[in-house]
Amino acid sequence: MADIFISYAREDRARAEQVAQGLEGAGLDVFWDNEIPPGQTWADYIETKLAQCKALIVLWSEHSTKSQWVREEARLGRDKGVLIPVMIDGSQAPFGFGEVQAANLAAWTGAEDHPDWRRFVDAVKSAANNPAPRAPPQAAPMQHAAHGLQAAMAALAREVGKGVPNWAWIAGGAIAVVALLAALGSMLTDGVGQQSAAINPAMQPPPASAAPPASGGNYQQQILARLTQVEQAVAAQGFQQIAAPVTGQLPQGQMQSWPITLDVGAEYRVIGVCDDDCGDLDLALYDGYGNVISQDSSADAAPVVSVIPTMSGQFQVQANMYNCRVAPCYYALVLYGRSQ
Repeated sequence: MADIFISYAREDRARAEQVAQGLEGAGLDVFWDNEIPPGQTWADYIETKLAQCKALIVLWSEHSTKSQWVREEARLGRDKGVLIPVMIDGSQAPFGFGEVQAANLAAWTGAEDHPDWRRFVDAVKSAANNPAPRAPPQAAPMQHAAHGLQAAMAALAREVGKGVPNWAWIAGGAIAVVALLAALGSMLTDGVGQQSAAINPAMQPPPASAAPPASGGNYQQQILARLTQVEQAVAAQGFQQIAAPVTGQLPQGQMQSWPITLDVGAEYRVIGVCDDDCGDLDLALYDGYGNVISQDSSADAAPVVSVIPTMSGQFQVQANMYNCRVAPCYYALVLYGRSQ
């Protein structure tokens, strides 16, 4: 059974072979050749391979984005929670697939030490090392008590139903920025190095880490400046902050996870920012079965993970400090939502 399934357009076969050989050279078991054994139909054979794989890599290109078969395979991988999109040229992912962060191998020429390739291989290995995805149990719909998230989504839905114009969302977003920055500034200055607030208000904060670097006196302002930018962008798209931010610090190579409770009927984004000493902060979102359903491993300090849950329940957000020039690096995570 191959752990990795590569979906691609026939015009990109040479590129698919290059990616497959690179992954096999990294010790991964890859299925990529769509030649079907005698006596089997294409649909049955591919469906079996998709059911067995732990990661489905789709190579998005000008050809594959127009391919019905590639889109269908990508949809199955997305619904299963194992999709890893890869951009191999300047094309954009098709509509409906933008919520999963894509790796960018457009500039990769086959070198094993290329930073984009190394990050991609790390993500694929992480997926391959996870237990095989399990289907949700067939049971009665999950019952859980009403909480602030549901109330916020209901209020947001009512506003959308009233036909709130775009300018009102933008103005409301500006007000939210002020409130968020005031709250976050207070959190960050309550005690240097303390983890503050929570994406899920009921969670226990993770333990504090080391003291700040001597040069870290402006880290609050650095984080707030970056939050201002992302807050305005998501507010303009109709997203609303629905829980207090998480703040903390991590040295390079360390990670931390937090639980969040999400509901059907809403779209969510978790956005992270970090200080100027942080070169790369990554985020991953896991469902209740430990499957990665959204991740952002791009080389930047403002990662975003998105999800439209198909069932209500608890999820996990994992932050990974991939590159921190002066340890520890300070960061903040904020959960946003909008009704569907």
